[in-house]
Amino acid sequence: MTERVKKAASSREPATRSKTYETLIKNLPAGVYRSTPEGKIIAMNPALVRTLGFPDASELMKSNTRSFYLSEQDRTRHFRNLARRGAAVAEYRLRRRDGKLIWVRDFAMARKGNGGRILYTDGVIHDITRERQTEARLKRALKKLAEANVERQEMIRQLKKVTITDDLTGLYNRRGFNVIARQHLLVADRRKSLTYLLYLDLDHLKRVNDTFGHRIGDEALIALAEILRATFRLSDIKARMGGDEFAVFPIDSNEEGVNSAIGRLSGALDEFNASGKAPFRLSVSTGISCYDPASPSSIEDLLSRADNLMYEEKRRKKNGGKS
Repeated sequence: MTERVKKAASSREPATRSKTYETLIKNLPAGVYRSTPEGKIIAMNPALVRTLGFPDASELMKSNTRSFYLSEQDRTRHFRNLARRGAAVAEYRLRRRDGKLIWVRDFAMARKGNGGRILYTDGVIHDITRERQTEARLKRALKKLAEANVERQEMIRQLKKVTITDDLTGLYNRRGFNVIARQHLLVADRRKSLTYLLYLDLDHLKRVNDTFGHRIGDEALIALAEILRATFRLSDIKARMGGDEFAVFPIDSNEEGVNSAIGRLSGALDEFNASGKAPFRLSVSTGISCYDPASPSSIEDLLSRADNLMYEEKRRKKNGGKS
């Protein structure tokens, strides 16, 4: 009887291991697939369905993987490496079902039959679109700085070493802002021109977090960042300084231009609130400080002055009962 029990338990072990493996694949956040060289999808996990923008696995099964590649050369190169090495890692662009382009990193292994012909390919795909976008932004920033004078070379060296982007909003973070803004002040010194710093605080973020949760609070921060991008020029320095505070350094802008931008920002916030597409309303308190080359000050001093003026406006709102 004991021997029969042992044999029965032993026979269940492979099935149990197989079930555990299937559960692991199903819950992986990365896309897992098996496909033929002709492009037929044999198997996939839910993450791959989401990555490629399909509503369900059955719809994806009807597709041919060839149609996803933006460049047929990428696919040819990838399969050439698989045929030669048996395994390959490649980065290329794919077109999702909705037409959106994404960057992916594909870890693939070829399963071969007689004569070395590839029967099918097993792979894991990671969506690296955001990673590529961050790299592209950094490269553009470095290129722009490299075209400037020798005084900016030290900043280029620093930018290569540090992370300068806020993960949540995609704007510069405090470190990136400080590095680039200091160089902007050097330009203002050479040109003998006034320049302005705008400091903003997102009103009532704590109330949003307490009422709707931190995920919705993050959405409020992202929404404000998008409005700042749309309101100010691409060349303007925009940053999330931490928490609910943001800063903007408009490049080559006078007082009139800054006030005009603030007016556009106010209009954009009103438009967002009127749309009703979010459970929260956006409003900001602002402070502006001016840099005068005739009386130089540090970026820290400018931030401090603008920060104080911003909190004065916030207190006035509170005392006046405004939202």
